[in-house]
Amino acid sequence: MVAGATVGFLVKTYPKISETFILEELLGLERNGLQPHIFSIQQPTDAVCHDANRAVRAPVTYLPPTSVSNAMQGVRAHVALIVKEPWRYLQALVFVLRREEGGRTRAFFQAGYLANRLSRAGIRHLHAHFASEPAGVAELVSKLAGISYSISAHAKDIYLSSPASLRRKMSGAWFTVTCTEYNRKHLAGIATPEAMVLCMYHGIDLERFKRGPAAARAAGAPLLLSVGRLREKKGFATLIEACRLLRDAGKVVRCKIVGYGEEHDRLAGLISRHGLNDAVQLAGKMTQDELIDLYRSASVFALPCQVASDGDRDGIPNVLLEAMAMELAVVSTSVSGIPEVIQNGINGLLVKPGDAAVLATAIGSVLDDPALCSRLGAAGRHTVATMFCSEANLQTVRQLLLAASRGVGVGEGAGNCDAARERFLSPRHKERRHQRLNRVRPCE
Repeated sequence: MVAGATVGFLVKTYPKISETFILEELLGLERNGLQPHIFSIQQPTDAVCHDANRAVRAPVTYLPPTSVSNAMQGVRAHVALIVKEPWRYLQALVFVLRREEGGRTRAFFQAGYLANRLSRAGIRHLHAHFASEPAGVAELVSKLAGISYSISAHAKDIYLSSPASLRRKMSGAWFTVTCTEYNRKHLAGIATPEAMVLCMYHGIDLERFKRGPAAARAAGAPLLLSVGRLREKKGFATLIEACRLLRDAGKVVRCKIVGYGEEHDRLAGLISRHGLNDAVQLAGKMTQDELIDLYRSASVFALPCQVASDGDRDGIPNVLLEAMAMELAVVSTSVSGIPEVIQNGINGLLVKPGDAAVLATAIGSVLDDPALCSRLGAAGRHTVATMFCSEANLQTVRQLLLAASRGVGVGEGAGNCDAARERFLSPRHKERRHQRLNRVRPCE
């Protein structure tokens, strides 16, 4: 472990109660010797946050125009950049004016502020979570200050971004990591040959997410639990319909859906129309500690993910890993990266997305068979322990960030950075990059 390596972490909103994967990554990297500085594009909007956020030691800076004072600092930062390197500044300005993405003015203003802050602090690398707005700002910071950047791509930011925008950002990035092999293949199919795209699964803290005594399960009707943002891609409407089918078949089930989002009113209307107000509850926001207690009282976890009408989809929802770590029998769908963690009939059940009848049958089969429920739960925890342990999965991104933070800026000779990351590249990547360099190397 090498202590003292400082990197910038750029996110859209910090803290955010639904983005526990960012929280866990920050805590893990701090445990492993990195000293991140968090930069947030927006102020937090959640009224509550997880207790674990208080354990994050990294300072947090909110980018302008979140306050008048920050906005004035942003203006001064741009003036400083113009005075220091006017030609670089002009090139970055021309670049942003040619970009087709929305919000170009705000992104450029914030990038100038951030570029100046990073340069003054001696931070040589910026890691952006999400390939959408944060990666766009990071790309501009790189152009303005010659600071390298990298990307963590997740779900909506991948599938609702234009391929041209993703290709450009990944081409300029020192590396791109994403949370499923499904995502990696999709991004690799878009990226230029020399771009580095890696799969890095999100990890789970197994000490925190563990079942506890079986007596913790609630008495009375079994509890069916689901967790996620109330969005179309989560398939909660299908889950509510499945609960109606289970009730009509004579099965007594309580269902709690934890989360918030734009579909709240529509889902509440479905619950009311089906006469399920006593059986299905939209439980709203919860902290991680509250959710862990709820996991312990549940019998089954269901998350019937689907591809939304606009193309949005999940990767591997963190809550699936949490539920499996808690030894819950999980029922989900064969969408996106979910089959990378759930093997049907081995450590969970997979059903066709959007099919309430099949979902109800799968949930009913687990509820009717305690032995199956126990076997799936034990196998699920074993899967998380072997493939999704947080410490093991942090090492790839930690080593990449360490190498990047010691490298040189993009505008100062990125070849040195290439040498530092050489061992992370596959033979195919090495050959393609070698061919590219040979094509552009001048004759000697």
